[in-house]
Amino acid sequence: MDAKKELKVLSKDEQIAVAKDILKRYPKANKVIVAADGQAFIADESENAAKNHARNNAYGKELKLETFTRDELEAKVELKKAKEVIALVEAAETVEAVEALVAGDERATVKDAVVKRIETLKAA
Repeated sequence: MDAKKELKVLSKDEQIAVAKDILKRYPKANKVIVAADGQAFIADESENAAKNHARNNAYGKELKLETFTRDELEAKVELKKAKEVIALVEAAETVEAVEALVAGDERATVKDAVVKRIETLKAA
């Protein structure tokens, strides 16, 4: 019997964090598609891999895809309130997501929350 995996759907902010992380690690990439499950695809040339993953995956249902461009993400550098950023940090499920959420944020309260969350994630 084929058991389907349980789908953990990422929020829009978590998907943005994934996309930012991919664009940071691949400086020549300009377009990233992130599936609802967090799987990311560089889509500069083609969207086929992302669309295939959305249809055929371990969850047995079609996943929603979000497309992000480097220009769009770099334009969204607006600074959220520290309280909002800290809430996102506390909800992040990976060290990479935490780091992507706070890239360039130098506020002490945010940095403290990041250190605490990363320690928690590494201990788990």
